[in-house]
Amino acid sequence: MKRSLLITAFIVILVLAAVTLTISLTSSSEVMGTQADEEASDVPFWKTSIIYQAYPRSISDELPDGTGDLVGITSKVDYLRDLGVGVVWLSPIYESPMKDFGYDISNYTAIDPIFGDMDDFDELVARFHEHGLKVIMDFVPNHSSDQHEWFQKSVRREEPYTDYYVWADPKGTDDDGSPIPPNNWLSVFRGSAWQWNEERGQFFYHQFLASQPDLNFRTPAVREDMQKILTFWLDKGVDGFRVDAILHLFEVKDLTLNEPEVPGSEDPDDYASLNHIYTTDLPETFPVIRDWRVLLDQYPDKLLMLEVYSNNMETLMKYYGNETYPLGDFPFNFLLIDHLKNRSELTGESLRTTVGLWLDNLPKGKWPNWVLGNHDVGRVASRVGEDLVDALNMVILLLPGTPVTYYGEEIGMLDTFISWEDTQDPQGCHWGQDHYQEHSRDPARTPMQWDESKFAGFTTANSTWLPVNPNYKTLNVAAQILAQTSHLKIYRELAVLRREEVFMKSNVSFPVITKDIFTFMRQLESYEQYLVVVNLSQKPVEVNLLQNTTQELPQKANVVMRSITDTSENTKPGMEVPLDKLPLTAGEGMVLTLSSEV
Repeated sequence: MKRSLLITAFIVILVLAAVTLTISLTSSSEVMGTQADEEASDVPFWKTSIIYQAYPRSISDELPDGTGDLVGITSKVDYLRDLGVGVVWLSPIYESPMKDFGYDISNYTAIDPIFGDMDDFDELVARFHEHGLKVIMDFVPNHSSDQHEWFQKSVRREEPYTDYYVWADPKGTDDDGSPIPPNNWLSVFRGSAWQWNEERGQFFYHQFLASQPDLNFRTPAVREDMQKILTFWLDKGVDGFRVDAILHLFEVKDLTLNEPEVPGSEDPDDYASLNHIYTTDLPETFPVIRDWRVLLDQYPDKLLMLEVYSNNMETLMKYYGNETYPLGDFPFNFLLIDHLKNRSELTGESLRTTVGLWLDNLPKGKWPNWVLGNHDVGRVASRVGEDLVDALNMVILLLPGTPVTYYGEEIGMLDTFISWEDTQDPQGCHWGQDHYQEHSRDPARTPMQWDESKFAGFTTANSTWLPVNPNYKTLNVAAQILAQTSHLKIYRELAVLRREEVFMKSNVSFPVITKDIFTFMRQLESYEQYLVVVNLSQKPVEVNLLQNTTQELPQKANVVMRSITDTSENTKPGMEVPLDKLPLTAGEGMVLTLSSEV
């Protein structure tokens, strides 16, 4: 009996011990899982995501009237999710007379009827969030439309709007009795930046179109109203903002000062003929950005991107702020746009220099970003060549940092020829019929090419706001989904690959750089090492990567992916290839894995 009781007691003790151990392990696992989740949640979404710029007029037209709309963009949520992007940035959708396609805003808290209404916007945000996608809005604080009620009241000197804009008395009158502008400042779109307003009897300042008067950020009420606008959209669930034309936010107080002329300039109406020391990058800009940063930080996990066009790296980096005075999460990196204007300027050395300019000047603890194109420049495939589409997507998606993709770059869309009669862009129109093609931004803004049906599946209307590129019959999303290999499929594979730990956490090195070849390596202890190789020449090459390398490389590597231009059986994904005789087609990019011992 005693023996039986002892055995029973022993069994009970074992069971209790097992239960205790199970609870302990479960608890431990939950803690580790929680810690992992917390670590993952500590990383801002914009560091792990691809940002996709959606130009609303050109994504999809569901109303249909020939112009893209919010319902159209919402209808593509599955496509965007499957593409692998995590953030969709909407170019302006605010109420506007559309003199500059939405960058002339007449109501900052209303949706323009061209794109739909507020219900459509709310539905877009809800659907995107359901699919795990963030929504970023374009914010245009520098100027409004001249149709905005603020401007109308400012013209009439109605308080508190009298000083909402930059007004100045004339310097005098000319021989005809016409008022003379207070200084020589120029508009980005050519000619004087001053426009006479007869009703008020003063000039108003416009750095862009005359229908886009500059707001006066020296007036506290303007700054307060901008805070309210940001709050309005944040409360609607927007995940952040891309701030337009931030360099232009302030001008000097003394409006009699003339900006110095650039030596050798021949066209006095050209914006580039002046050195804009009184109208761009003024120190007063930073406290305003700081106020916006503080506001966004009151909401969980919000993104602040700043459009800063400058050739001065010190100027660019200031817009990050620092640890004690954070500003934007990042100013846009336009170096790849500025330095990839044509194929003749593109070499391994020039690309290495361009990438290094940003990485080497990056403030401590700040995050890089990479941009190949946007709505203001020609498409990258037209600038440097269709053969480089996959290679350049490999570069921006696999370098450390956040890639920004302009709609259509994932399928290699090209610029579209736009006749003078079809030209819409005010920048092109300002230059006239003889020079519009040099300055119009319309060729890169044409409708997205979804399939081979009429108007590329963009609309069922009888026309489109800009002509569809005639190549849509073969260059479209549907065709690339069906193809065995395509730019779209490469892009999707890259979007998956970049989520691996090695691309999120590792540093970057550049083992082999020559005139024709650009390479970079991502390596992290205990992970596979990746080597990206790009042939920037316009001819096939066989490259010896073991020669003149700055770090030890193995004799062989395995192909992960390659440009669609390469059809060789010897370099198919999964194949082992020799690094001393690596064959590459013209413009080809190749992603390789190396053994972990190197």
